[in-house]
Amino acid sequence: MATKNLTTLKGVFSSGIAANIKANGKNDLAFIFVPRAYGSAGVFTRSAFAAPPLIYTKQAMKRGVLKAVIVNAGCANAATGKAGMRDAQKTALMAAQHLGIKPHEVALASTGIIGKRLPMDKMEAGLSKLLANPSARNGDATAKAIMTTDLTQKEVYESATIGGERITVAGCAKGSGMIAPNMATMLAFLATDAKVDSKTLQSALTSAVNDSFNMTSVDTDTSTNDTVLVFSTGERGKKISSKADKKAFTDLLTTACQNLAKQIAADGEGATKLIEVEVLGARSETEARRIAMNIINSPLVKTAIHGADPNWGRVLAAAGKDPSLKVDPSRVDLTFAGVPVMRRGKIVAHDRTRIRKRMSVRDVPIQVNLNIGKGRARAWGCDLTHGYVDINVSYN
Repeated sequence: MATKNLTTLKGVFSSGIAANIKANGKNDLAFIFVPRAYGSAGVFTRSAFAAPPLIYTKQAMKRGVLKAVIVNAGCANAATGKAGMRDAQKTALMAAQHLGIKPHEVALASTGIIGKRLPMDKMEAGLSKLLANPSARNGDATAKAIMTTDLTQKEVYESATIGGERITVAGCAKGSGMIAPNMATMLAFLATDAKVDSKTLQSALTSAVNDSFNMTSVDTDTSTNDTVLVFSTGERGKKISSKADKKAFTDLLTTACQNLAKQIAADGEGATKLIEVEVLGARSETEARRIAMNIINSPLVKTAIHGADPNWGRVLAAAGKDPSLKVDPSRVDLTFAGVPVMRRGKIVAHDRTRIRKRMSVRDVPIQVNLNIGKGRARAWGCDLTHGYVDINVSYN
């Protein structure tokens, strides 16, 4: 658990409570409030069944800078139609009244079971309690409140010098199952003290998400409620406007998002190991990304790593299975669990016992160099265990 979190940043307020939306009595309702937000941005699921909270938030973003987000766990408010949209609108209105801002300055995010309406009586009572102190600074409670099947809370705090100022990005996320490209059942909320406007922030966030959350997969399933939001407080330094400063800020935001993405992958439902796949030398970045995801999503690769089985041939099979992607077997280098096993398409002498030992640790790296171009990408996932089946059979 991070010692510093969202509310370490000046101008960011947050907390979470148990509103009894979840049956287990744990925290399930949270808020993040940036009353003097300078900019805001968001990225959302591409699912055709995007939930009402997301639809509401995207509409709100068109009207200006977001200043708050209300998050609930235990109910996704997805596949709930017009009634679900009315519930979302009422939630935003109630929150706005408590916070003294406009409804379109409130973002919404929900996670939990699809097909159930929000218990609005509990939401109303919960918001009254939660927002009684809008100046609360309890980021830890927020990180706990957004969890569903997560076993660990996920927080990040990253800093870098940009334009002569020390700039920070902090945030929290949740995600354990239904994690695939386009984010899936994943929520992430970040804030920065940089002075960055909404347009620049949106560009940076889109880039950061593409190289982090959209390169993370637990089970290839995309959900209805993916949301990543970022707020800028504008507390530090001059406005980020130069090309160099924009790139440096995007790099910082990407680092923070990748940190959270790896925490999500490591906490995949039933997971015991984090898998990192790096693909180098592809014909293009797009092809590198697709090959990396084919490897990370392979059930055969995932089960081999779970069982510490040094069957690296499964990686080659996954890397080469899409005929639309260019792979020349005579040029491929493969390093499996840190051990070189193939160079220029020829097997390199290696010790399977050594590989098995290296596969028994928490983090298992795989590197594939296609040696045909300059495209490169990294992806993160986890092993596939019986625990994944148990969790998802019992979830509903």
